[in-house]
Amino acid sequence: MAIKRITFRLDPNQTQNNKLHYSQKLHCSLYNACVYHRKTESKKFGKNLNYFDQQNCLPELKKCWPEYKELGSHALQATVKRVDFAFQRFFKLKSGYPKFKASRNYRGWTYPDGAGWSIDSSGHHGFLVMIR
Repeated sequence: MAIKRITFRLDPNQTQNNKLHYSQKLHCSLYNACVYHRKTESKKFGKNLNYFDQQNCLPELKKCWPEYKELGSHALQATVKRVDFAFQRFFKLKSGYPKFKASRNYRGWTYPDGAGWSIDSSGHHGFLVMIR
């Protein structure tokens, strides 16, 4: 199965820009929470977590913090997967230990499938419509 990466250049208005920055901040805080969760589970209990352990915590996270509901489950799972890839690279000795990220250094997030967005185009210009 081929994976295709598409990068869009956005020109949002002020309210859309605020919402995008808020989404980026939420994804960054989820990333940092997952790194912290793995670090504390390893140090305190000697248990190494994997992707599925952290993915199964997402419904409970959405109950505690309802603002994560508006991001969509697939996007949240992709952020957790990003943490898992960082730890896999660390354990294979290909990179250093995953670090916490500031929201200004968090580059973006992923929608792994068509859920959560659509493209409306007319000629050379188009619109990226976020469903949530």
